[in-house]
Amino acid sequence: MRKMLFLATTMLAATLYSASAYADQKEVTVWSWFVQSTMQKSIDAFEKAHPDVKVNYTYYNYSPEYITALKAAAASGSLPDVIGLQPGSLTQQYRENLEAVNERAAKQWGDKWAEKIFPVNRKQMLMGNPKGDQNYYIIPQESQVLCIWYNRKIFEKLNLSPPKTYADLKAAAKALTDGGYIPMFQGAADGWQNENVFLMLANQFSAGIVDKAQAGETPWTAPELVAAMKAWKGLFDDGIFQQGALGAHAYPTGAQLFAQGKVGMMALGSWWMQESKFPPPLSEFVQNMDGFDFFYLPPVKDGNAASPPVGGIDIGYGLTKNGGKNPQAWTFLAELTNGVGLQEALNDLNDLPAFDGNSPKGDITDHVKDMSARFMADLPKAENQRFASPAVAEALDNALAGVAAGSIEPEAALAAVQAATEKALAAK
Repeated sequence: MRKMLFLATTMLAATLYSASAYADQKEVTVWSWFVQSTMQKSIDAFEKAHPDVKVNYTYYNYSPEYITALKAAAASGSLPDVIGLQPGSLTQQYRENLEAVNERAAKQWGDKWAEKIFPVNRKQMLMGNPKGDQNYYIIPQESQVLCIWYNRKIFEKLNLSPPKTYADLKAAAKALTDGGYIPMFQGAADGWQNENVFLMLANQFSAGIVDKAQAGETPWTAPELVAAMKAWKGLFDDGIFQQGALGAHAYPTGAQLFAQGKVGMMALGSWWMQESKFPPPLSEFVQNMDGFDFFYLPPVKDGNAASPPVGGIDIGYGLTKNGGKNPQAWTFLAELTNGVGLQEALNDLNDLPAFDGNSPKGDITDHVKDMSARFMADLPKAENQRFASPAVAEALDNALAGVAAGSIEPEAALAAVQAATEKALAAK
């Protein structure tokens, strides 16, 4: 009887302890478009280091699901604790819903913490802030460099080399099309991918000109930007992009086709290396990334140089006003961007680090190491990828879509972007 009473008492104590521990466990809610499998590894590492915290992650495809979800949650005051952000326009769109993280970051990493972040990223962290506002509303997790990826096994099969001129690019696109492949997949229904390609083009004509235009220092109707917009239209007219590009999405459609070996080229960035770390079954092209390599967009005008590296922050995170009330939310954000969570993402080759001094560990092939080293060498000299104003980014998206569809001429489209820029600058 005593034994049974002892067992019952022990079981009750264990149950009460378990219930108490569960009740004491804090929760953090996170939304992002960050790869679900990699995020889970980051969460597992965080929860191992912080067993009293439970992280609930909701994944969205970036466009349009994530953008739509953020808008709805902000309108209803129900944003999660931590949200994935891009610098500039997306961060500014939700700045009123975000906590400034300067003091928390200084306490976490020291007063000179921002100096550990690559210069182009640090610049982007303040993009679009009202004049005099030196607060940081985004902490970058990863950096990226934009480029044109190509399937080198298909190129070898068709006796193609990475294009060095626009004529080479057109010839490669024709050979790919004739061979039954999609030449260069463009998700032209996605504003972000259109912006990326346009930035590659614009920086060929004048490095940094888009930054000057959005700052009001150069008109969007400048000859160099008009030439870039005409070159953008040429990518459709010359058969570089696939038929039906205007209705296509880069993710998941384009990425899946590219990974399966049905696409010759695609404008993406350094994050494509992560494909080699996804769970099986992997295609012969993705396995160890042996089937892929990258180049920069060749000059569309004779005498110009190829596109310079363009990039900066791939993804960052913001602490919402709701998250500011939850002490564990910052702890998770800090570990995700420059701690145990970041290390897991780098090990998965999700992208390049944003904080200097971090690097991937584990099983990585020599080919991937070489590509990663090339990206890291180019990152410090990368031109800015981001837009400070949501309205300007939207106006450019509309201009690119309209010019590609042939419904508006380049000069008129860029005049609309100029008007949006002037309005945005006047409101600051």
